[in-house]
Amino acid sequence: MKFGFSTSAFQFEETNTNSDWYEWLTDDVNLSTGKVVPYLPYMNAYLSKYSVIHDLASKLNASIWRFNPSWSRLFKVEDKIDNETVNKYKEILKDLKDKGFTIILCLNHFDLPLWIHQPIIARDYLLTKGKLGWYDENTVRKFLTFAKFIRDTYSEYVDLWCTFNEPNILINFSYLSGIFPPGVTSKIAYQKALLNVITAHNLVYDEFKGLKVGLVYNFPYVQGNDRMEKAVYSFLEKVKVDWIGVNYYSRIVYDKNGSPKKGYGVFCQPNSTSLDGNPTSDYGWELYPKGLEEVLRKVSRFYKPIYITENGIADSKDKLRPNFLLQHLEAIKNSRVKVEAYMYWSIIDNYEWNFGYEMKFGLFELDFRPRPSAFLFKELVEIYSNI
Repeated sequence: MKFGFSTSAFQFEETNTNSDWYEWLTDDVNLSTGKVVPYLPYMNAYLSKYSVIHDLASKLNASIWRFNPSWSRLFKVEDKIDNETVNKYKEILKDLKDKGFTIILCLNHFDLPLWIHQPIIARDYLLTKGKLGWYDENTVRKFLTFAKFIRDTYSEYVDLWCTFNEPNILINFSYLSGIFPPGVTSKIAYQKALLNVITAHNLVYDEFKGLKVGLVYNFPYVQGNDRMEKAVYSFLEKVKVDWIGVNYYSRIVYDKNGSPKKGYGVFCQPNSTSLDGNPTSDYGWELYPKGLEEVLRKVSRFYKPIYITENGIADSKDKLRPNFLLQHLEAIKNSRVKVEAYMYWSIIDNYEWNFGYEMKFGLFELDFRPRPSAFLFKELVEIYSNI
């Protein structure tokens, strides 16, 4: 089993004013209501310091990396390529290859160019005006065009292709929960946007025939509700994949009325304990490694290669992370499921969307100072590489 890290463009790269997330983070309504933090990703430095960051990973014996090129940085306007960015990404990918990394390239990790999505207009006019992102079926065609450009430009560096990161989270948070841009809460909009994403994925899969194309999905371990558990896995029945990326963080426990129970899984108080007595992270997510074991067994029934593409914990004091790492690797071992790679989220602290820099997931701080768990990670690579 390979070990490595996952990253995304908006969360690690320097501030991008052409992204829908930039507009979302600078919106007066979002700022005044506390929906977003009052600052931009000003501490991000991946584009300028990628080699240093890759070196940190290499020193931990990491050998696989999930990379996400920014659509809105490559195409600041629809029909004009930014050649400086094209060349920068070639430098980054070449550096990864030169350092021996297997590369997974993820085409979309949540954010979109403003010429595809104007989230504030879309929100304020209830999806009747402006550029409407995944609510608009025209985005499907534009995404396919972008995907072909990325393939034709970077394929020499890429080992595996990923269309979307966590489409279930993206579309739920954007069109049902209203947490992500455009902040809409509509079942009809949710269903339409989700269908567009599924269509976009399958079109890219067909276009990339002969390449290894997968999808990264967020798999909570669901307890107490068979219908909701089935809904998690039914998505995989609608998409064509050569491999499956598993993002696992915690569980969701449902009551008899079909509502998530507070005090379990992702619905706990931060820096506390769950009602089962398990510790919780700075995010308020319960440490529940048993859930990863069960998720892997269920995903294995699709008979596709499995990569754990995200698993991590927000833990600013680094008190829980050592056991988090050890227990989740033990869960992989106990599952008896073949896992191709384990990618921790992430190598350094990142800009965690609405929460900014408040949630510390990194083995290293933003100034590249290692947390103690970084040294443990290196030891665990040696111990668990053969499971």
